[in-house]
Amino acid sequence: MIATSFKEAIVAMMKEIAKQVPDVHKQEPVRAYLTGGGAVHYYCNARVSDDVDLIMPYAVKIPEDLFVIWLNSEGKLEQVHYDYTYNSTFGLLHEDYEDRAIHMITIEEKFEIYLLAPEDLIISKITRFAENDERDIRNIIERGNVDKENLYLLADDAIRVGVGFQENYVRLNLEFVMEMFE
Repeated sequence: MIATSFKEAIVAMMKEIAKQVPDVHKQEPVRAYLTGGGAVHYYCNARVSDDVDLIMPYAVKIPEDLFVIWLNSEGKLEQVHYDYTYNSTFGLLHEDYEDRAIHMITIEEKFEIYLLAPEDLIISKITRFAENDERDIRNIIERGNVDKENLYLLADDAIRVGVGFQENYVRLNLEFVMEMFE
């Protein structure tokens, strides 16, 4: 099957992952959190990515070489693959991100997919702050889904307790993000 949109491709990929989740989880579903370019696309419909980044607190065996073919708006076939190298511990996340996540879909009553809240998605991008991260953040802010003060408080809290990055660099990135609201 060829997905007819990037969003449909992401859902198709989640359905493949759900097949690996044991039925015993119908009593307590496994939760996964979509982040990265896939989550940005859900908020902004502005960018597609060639991979899907997920945060999963449970260990789930992901099928090898998992990818989905989809048809873009120009009628060309594209491929999106699961990013096996993504690791949320390399980025910055507020410890309560799960509480703000937005339910996207439940598959077979055992696999729940959530989108990181816009603030948490921005926070996850300020450590690396590559050109595409900056563009993603700007697009999210322009959609008007983000409260500036709340973002700053959450990011500041995450920076204070986070490890594995240069705090001064991340704080400079956060200040630049705050200027994007003007």
